[in-house]
Amino acid sequence: MLHPPKRLIGMTDASPETLAMRDGVGGVLCAYLGRYGYQRVDVPILEQTELLLRKSGGELASRMYTFSDPGGHRVSLRPEFTSSVVRAYLEGMAQGLSPTRWCYQGPVFRYQGEEAGDLRQFTQVGAEIIGAEGPWADAEVMALAVKGITHAGMPGARLVVGHLGFIGALLESLGLSDRARLFLLSSLWQLGLGEEGVRQVREKAVALGLVGDGAESPDGAPEALSEATLAVLERYFQSRPAGVSIGVRSPEEVRERFMRKQAQTHDAPRLEEALALLARIAQLRGEPPVVLGEVRALVQAPSALAELNSLEQTLEMLGHYDVGGQVALDLGLGRGIAYYSGVVFEVRHPYLPGISLGGGGRYDGLVQALGGSSTTPAMGFAWSVEQVMALFAKAGRGRRWLRREDTVLVRAAGPFAQAAAVREAEGLREQGVSAELDLSGRAAAQSLDYAQAKGIRRISTVDAQGKVAYLDVPER
Repeated sequence: MLHPPKRLIGMTDASPETLAMRDGVGGVLCAYLGRYGYQRVDVPILEQTELLLRKSGGELASRMYTFSDPGGHRVSLRPEFTSSVVRAYLEGMAQGLSPTRWCYQGPVFRYQGEEAGDLRQFTQVGAEIIGAEGPWADAEVMALAVKGITHAGMPGARLVVGHLGFIGALLESLGLSDRARLFLLSSLWQLGLGEEGVRQVREKAVALGLVGDGAESPDGAPEALSEATLAVLERYFQSRPAGVSIGVRSPEEVRERFMRKQAQTHDAPRLEEALALLARIAQLRGEPPVVLGEVRALVQAPSALAELNSLEQTLEMLGHYDVGGQVALDLGLGRGIAYYSGVVFEVRHPYLPGISLGGGGRYDGLVQALGGSSTTPAMGFAWSVEQVMALFAKAGRGRRWLRREDTVLVRAAGPFAQAAAVREAEGLREQGVSAELDLSGRAAAQSLDYAQAKGIRRISTVDAQGKVAYLDVPER
């Protein structure tokens, strides 16, 4: 006996009630973005893999659904909208207008674990502003993200804010190699977990050869070569005829590999110091004035302090949007997407502790990375509609999205009134009213229960002479 096929893990079927709620939540959030001048656009679900990898990177790259299409091209289901929106911008969809304010709504796909509740397809509603920079632009986007949840009917949402521009400037000031900086930046969230997270990051650094494991070379000296030895090797490299390989590598490749190893050796003590400092900073979270004061006590680099000042200005501008008391700093926030270059943030709510309702940040380098002629300021965010739905459900407010305000249940008063009920329903439909015709012959009390369960607000009972009696349906 054949077993019926099962739904894929992480994918969901949407019942009429679920779909009504998803469309309702998404529609309200999209409409709210429109109030700020963000016009809705749409982009393909399927994109060239290169587009999504060029700057997405990080954790997100490992969770994409990627395959070869029948033409042999590497393509991926979009894991988010931003890269596609920037591509459309570069292809001229903005028609030269600046700044460009766009919003969107639709499904995205990310491979998740098999834990209960982890969705591999979910719906995003979001916004991007391209061509605007500075604290006022940052504040507008962040205010949108938190106030949209309140507008949808759930006050109490909070912004959790970090700043990757500050973290990047701090790591650069410590004289680390590019590889070490990227490693620490990608480990930021883990360092914020406390001692266990720091231990895991250090073990990973040892495994990657970024720091030593405490062992010394046999003669007790560190594994580094003197300047004289380096000079001898350099003369040897220069004496090799052009095009002659050393083993399977050319002299240029050997030199590059050797110098990289040397840089890693010299990098190790600096990385240890940077790791310890970054762990302290990544674990700072709380009220902005307190956190900013604690960070300034730890950091002296002018470039990092300048980024911190920029963050403080953004928070000051944000205060003009009446979101006071709704902002917390968490400098261990990274969001797992490589294109962020400045402020980053997430929207959370006390009803769903530890769950992100959405988030975003500044990504000034993405336009150029995807083929633009110059660096272009840009910022955006997206809500997860399913997480916002879960928030309403947790608060016991999910049924508000099931109210079918414009629908009438039309029922016949008896078997001889069915034709009159059909005429009544058709007349309502011609007037633009949604009319559901009762075909079951339910009694009045059963019809009331049915209407309440479906969120229908009104019942019309028609007798054989065509007379209509109306009943408003109370909420359960």
